[in-house]
Amino acid sequence: MMTNTSDVLKIKETFPTLNAKKIDQVNDIVHGQSKPKPHIKMTTKGPYRKHIIIPISSNNAASFMKNSSLNVANINRELQNAKTEVLVDYI
Repeated sequence: MMTNTSDVLKIKETFPTLNAKKIDQVNDIVHGQSKPKPHIKMTTKGPYRKHIIIPISSNNAASFMKNSSLNVANINRELQNAKTEVLVDYI
């Protein structure tokens, strides 16, 4: 989508302290050019096993795995709060 210069100038006048990158981000949000939300890919196998596969970037994988036991506990707590019978065994 083509950027309307007058819209960008209005954003700059309204928020004079924003840098050019932030102004572009605000303009993209106003005109609906935000990134699409990622979707969770989920598969199930057999009647007793459920696998949920969540893609994660390599940048976040190392820090996520470093705290994997804490993450399992947090995920299980949220699943119990949601009153599901599903629990996480491992990551």
